[in-house]
Amino acid sequence: MSYYNYNSLFPAGQATDRVRGARLPAEGPTLNTLEEAFTSENWIIRIYKVKDLDNFGRDHASAVAFDSGKKKKATKRRGARVLRTE
Repeated sequence: MSYYNYNSLFPAGQATDRVRGARLPAEGPTLNTLEEAFTSENWIIRIYKVKDLDNFGRDHASAVAFDSGKKKKATKRRGARVLRTE
């Protein structure tokens, strides 16, 4: 959670964690269950709140995936699994 929106402060590909000396990925984490409620000016204090339940009864990950335009891939239905006795 501490890296959420952190890469938006730097030019593309140049976000680094100064304490650990590590370069961060170009795209930061996405929050499914929480949302950012407050961040101080210097990013010292960050407060998150738990998202409200979805009106359609979906879990948080499915609702976020739908909002971002990602659809579930259709899975092929196979017959029942049979135990081999060889």
